[in-house]
Amino acid sequence: MSGVAGVEVKGAFKKASSWNSAVACGVNNGLLILPSSIKKDSPVDVDDSLGTYHSKDGLLGPVKVEGDLPAYLRYDGLDILLAMFMGIAGAPTQQGATSAYAYIYKWKNDIDGFFGTFVKHMKNYIEEHPSMKVAGITIKGDVGKAIQVLFKCISINKKYDSVVNTLITFNNVSYFEQQNRIKMSEGIFRLNDQSSAALADVDKIYPSSFELSAMRKLKGEYTGEYKFTGGSNVQDLVDEPANDGQPEIKLKLNFPRHTGTTYLSALGSDTRKKMDITFTGGLIEASYYKQFKIELPHLQLVNDDPADEQGIIKEPLEFVCHGAVTAPSGMTGITDPFWLSGINRRTTDPLA
Repeated sequence: MSGVAGVEVKGAFKKASSWNSAVACGVNNGLLILPSSIKKDSPVDVDDSLGTYHSKDGLLGPVKVEGDLPAYLRYDGLDILLAMFMGIAGAPTQQGATSAYAYIYKWKNDIDGFFGTFVKHMKNYIEEHPSMKVAGITIKGDVGKAIQVLFKCISINKKYDSVVNTLITFNNVSYFEQQNRIKMSEGIFRLNDQSSAALADVDKIYPSSFELSAMRKLKGEYTGEYKFTGGSNVQDLVDEPANDGQPEIKLKLNFPRHTGTTYLSALGSDTRKKMDITFTGGLIEASYYKQFKIELPHLQLVNDDPADEQGIIKEPLEFVCHGAVTAPSGMTGITDPFWLSGINRRTTDPLA
């Protein structure tokens, strides 16, 4: 039997309704992923009884499965994972009589009940995560490259003997989108004072890279309700992770040239900012283009470090993303740290 190559690895994800009950992935559930790092750990409790120089036995402890699931950000195809992290979606709005649909994914303070089954086809076998929850997202881009998104995931288990998702059932998996990666060059970045007028062309900025990182503080507990049994081995599994503290949301911008004191002055005066980032892709139909937008109503600059170097001095900025007491001008209704919105071809609520 030949080994597996990365070009043969396929991913899929489908929303589920009962923690630790896998669902079969199928039509439009395929994910185009990058190399992931979701690892399964089980500490071994060694028998260290007195009178034994070498242990004769070890007990496998509770199962812990966490890690990162990266992918290229696309205008279509990742809605389910983005919406599950944000928590509020709804049915998208058709644009005219076309195949273009507008959506908004809003922040929800708790995302209880939002999880799904993640599957990797490893050519000769199936790796299944019966229940996986998205605990964080990082969206980042660099000049000249495609935008990447990294999903921080917590799973109940990683198994290889599923009767729900098999090599045969995976034949039903298809992809909604396999093109149209979002490119850094398709983005428009706008930034001004939070108290200023709505963002406009005059507020455009030109960073060479950016990174938005949003991490919910979620934790699963070993309650004894969920267990993995493999032969004579029995191990505890976590329950559905829930809030265990405030989320941490940060934005980084890097400018290729340090040209003045604008941001240094803003840091010194603690001038709060607002920002939006809009990526526009190819035409869908009529006058409607693919779009992906990030809106941030309240940014606090916490670091501006144009470090000395022999060559061109760059200017990296770091912001904390807060919620807003009231929505700033041009961002009606947005008081959460950020919203995601856009236009694509998805016609249904990804959280339905």
